[in-house]
Amino acid sequence: MLKQIQAVTGTVFAVFLTLHLLNTWLAALGPATYDGVQSVLRTLYQFTPFEAMLLAALVVHVISGLLRICIEPKRELTPRSRWHRISGIFLLLFIGGHITAVRGASWFYDVYPGFEGLAFSISAVPTYFYPYYFLLGVAGLYHGLNGLGIALGRLGFRTGLSTSALVRVTAAGAVLTLLALGGLGGWYYDVGAVQESEFAVLTTRIAAEVFGVSLTP
Repeated sequence: MLKQIQAVTGTVFAVFLTLHLLNTWLAALGPATYDGVQSVLRTLYQFTPFEAMLLAALVVHVISGLLRICIEPKRELTPRSRWHRISGIFLLLFIGGHITAVRGASWFYDVYPGFEGLAFSISAVPTYFYPYYFLLGVAGLYHGLNGLGIALGRLGFRTGLSTSALVRVTAAGAVLTLLALGGLGGWYYDVGAVQESEFAVLTTRIAAEVFGVSLTP
């Protein structure tokens, strides 16, 4: 039963993950493209009933996965399964903070990060956010692709990528993520005064007042 629950909830969340990754990769093409596509996608995945469904699916997916690890008989993992678990644990460690940072500003302050917000985070703490965004993107892609194949198989569909195809697609996604980070980091064009964006001002204030940390140079 837990396997089916995990499969259904993972498949539901994979819809959002696909849109999120595609939008992120468009950062390589500049702020206008990234923000333009995000404004359209936001009408879907931030539509309250849909977003509530996504959050519920995520929570149930995580809980069912942890329960399976705890109560099912221990088995020797294949390298593919081991990386699936490692990527899932990595995502679990950071997903709460990621959602809070990205959606908290809009929920409580009506401020949306957009391209400027991501670019600001990289400019403020590059040694953390470059590897953070890269690993989050690659882990999300690998876990989502491999998990979707497993889920669809459990739901009665014969599909899924071979291991070699999974590695190639993940590698391609890693390259696209690097290109996107280059766009956010201002490698190809001037990203503007991201330190003056609404998200930057809000984040800087909260970091100083709550955590006593300065995000200004």
